[in-house]
Amino acid sequence: MKFNFLFFTYLFISTILYSQNVDEYYRVLKEEGKAPILFIKEQVNNYDLIILDDALHAAVEPFDFCCEYLEKYPNSIDYVFLEVITIVSQGYIDSFLNSQVKDTLILSKVFQQDYGYGWRYETYLMLLSKIWDINQKLPTEDRVRVIGVNQPIYWEGLHTKEEYTIFQESLLTRDYFMYKMIMKYMNNFDSGKKGLFLTNTRHAYKGIRNRNGELFWNTGTFFHQWHTGKTYSVRFHNMNLFIESEKNVKNHSTEGLDRITYKWVRMGEGMWDKAFEKNRNKPVAIPFKENIFGRYPYIGNHMLNAQEGQTMYDAYDALIFLKPLEKTKFSAQIDFIYTQAFKQQIERRIKVIQGDALENFLQNNNFKDINEYIENMCKYVPERPNPFVN
Repeated sequence: MKFNFLFFTYLFISTILYSQNVDEYYRVLKEEGKAPILFIKEQVNNYDLIILDDALHAAVEPFDFCCEYLEKYPNSIDYVFLEVITIVSQGYIDSFLNSQVKDTLILSKVFQQDYGYGWRYETYLMLLSKIWDINQKLPTEDRVRVIGVNQPIYWEGLHTKEEYTIFQESLLTRDYFMYKMIMKYMNNFDSGKKGLFLTNTRHAYKGIRNRNGELFWNTGTFFHQWHTGKTYSVRFHNMNLFIESEKNVKNHSTEGLDRITYKWVRMGEGMWDKAFEKNRNKPVAIPFKENIFGRYPYIGNHMLNAQEGQTMYDAYDALIFLKPLEKTKFSAQIDFIYTQAFKQQIERRIKVIQGDALENFLQNNNFKDINEYIENMCKYVPERPNPFVN
């Protein structure tokens, strides 16, 4: 309790100090800002792996950006690594990208192989589809490969809530697993290959430390600490997770947000957005090194246990702003993966994950039975405005 009080006092004072002058942020934008596409091309020239934090898995804009970059500079990238796609899906991804006809049905198994009830964001389908288009114009040896680096889950071997809980415990090594998978394809950075790693927030951190001064070993941290100068970590601007406290929850999701009390906040108490607005909301990339953006107090997944004095530059090398938060979108959610056979598998997964709490789960979500829940979950969901923007 004492530590939390001191930490939030420090954070409160630091926030005031670094948020009071929008002109200083604007000055950095004018003096150091660059066009995002050109900025990433420059970093690809300087580093082997660019780590891209989408900020929110559901965000549309990071995927639009990646498609635009790959279309403009297809020969600059050998691999696109995806955090959320498991390694057992690789054969399906390769079959799709190597197919002479763009048959997205091949990808059904890719989106069915996740830790829950199917990975549904249409942005991932869009990205794979765009890469297929790009590859048609390239020689076979120069084509972009998409690699899933996530730990696999073998649903066939999970029959109880207890077994699923054991699987979740295995995810303690997930960041190292993804690091090793990327290193395998990058040949330990000895081959001259170039890659983009599209991931989510904590996996992109390069050097956040806990209250004892020890590193949180995120995927980006393994790269930054063990292969200095080979990787560059970039966050896409969006609402930011602000954790207020932890909950004592026995049954929690793999994502883990149900274990914390949190809110979504604007960086710099909104000063960052005001600076972007003063810059006419032009898309811009800003390095974090030795400026007011980078010196801003760290806010994110590890903040409850973070060492005092951590900054956003400890987490990332740079930021990309693409559009005002009010104009950001959440991805549509696909439905074509929900065949009758997969719906039957989904029913089994729900029973495994929920265990004895299934009836309470259905009642709390206002569903009369599991079939109604499945049918509702499997519907196509259109693209929508970012619901976290306030």
